[in-house]
Amino acid sequence: MKINTYLIRTIDDMLSLETIKLALVTGVPILLLWLGIGWILWEPVTALTSTIISWIPFSILKANGALIITFFLWLIAVLVSYALFIGLFSGFLLGGKQERKFEAINFSLIFLFSIFWAGVILLNWDWLNSEIQRFLALLPFETISQGLSWLLAIYLFYNLFLINEYFVVFLFRKPFIEGLLERYGISPDTNKKSLSRFKTYFTLYRDMFWFFIASLLILPVLFIPIANFLAVWFLWAWLYKESAFIGVCSLICEEKELEELREHKAYFVVTALSSALLNFIPIINIFTPFFVMTLYFHWILEHKKTA
Repeated sequence: MKINTYLIRTIDDMLSLETIKLALVTGVPILLLWLGIGWILWEPVTALTSTIISWIPFSILKANGALIITFFLWLIAVLVSYALFIGLFSGFLLGGKQERKFEAINFSLIFLFSIFWAGVILLNWDWLNSEIQRFLALLPFETISQGLSWLLAIYLFYNLFLINEYFVVFLFRKPFIEGLLERYGISPDTNKKSLSRFKTYFTLYRDMFWFFIASLLILPVLFIPIANFLAVWFLWAWLYKESAFIGVCSLICEEKELEELREHKAYFVVTALSSALLNFIPIINIFTPFFVMTLYFHWILEHKKTA
């Protein structure tokens, strides 16, 4: 079975009502929690991001700050378009649909709006970028610095929300994986020799620790075009690459199988990079932890069948 087959099966699992309920039950409360924490800690965090911005020359802020602002404009455009569409046309287009079809249509709408607005921005990039830079040039440095410090603070809190959700899903992954086994008619192997809990959670805590450190270190890189996207994308992929694999493998495979699977390094990279892309898409990002674990789940099962 190849990666495209794993993706199809994983997307099919993501559209199941059980997975959607799990994602909402975990993602929404954690999002509300971090909105509250963000409200309380807004001033000290923006003070930190303002300090970081003060190290960056104004010319770079003006040129590359426009890129960060453009990303947030894209994010707002996607969310507003989706909300308006659902509010105006949901009864006409989605009424009477089965739950599974309803969710499939919702996912498709978010992807379409994301691609549409990205295309609009790319086609009008020169004009939009010059207009934002012209607007920034009219503002004093303090105003630009404060505005960008707010955007960086939002980025930090967003990262904390995503890592928090990933951590919770990891801790309670057993019912999710058992649900997948049940869906495919596979009985859990109660006689298997489980992986060490210490090894499983050491990998998670180690990767989370370095993820936090790297998230702070790459803040200045966020003002460098292309490098900012790649840095954030690769950082998330690095977190998922091993910890999510160990988390799933600890429930359905043994130490020997784990070592055999580790030889397939290319699959680790493709799985992690594919999953990390979802963090850039609003609403769908709450499914990322489930998505990456399901990808590993199908890969491990196929390996066990052919072994």
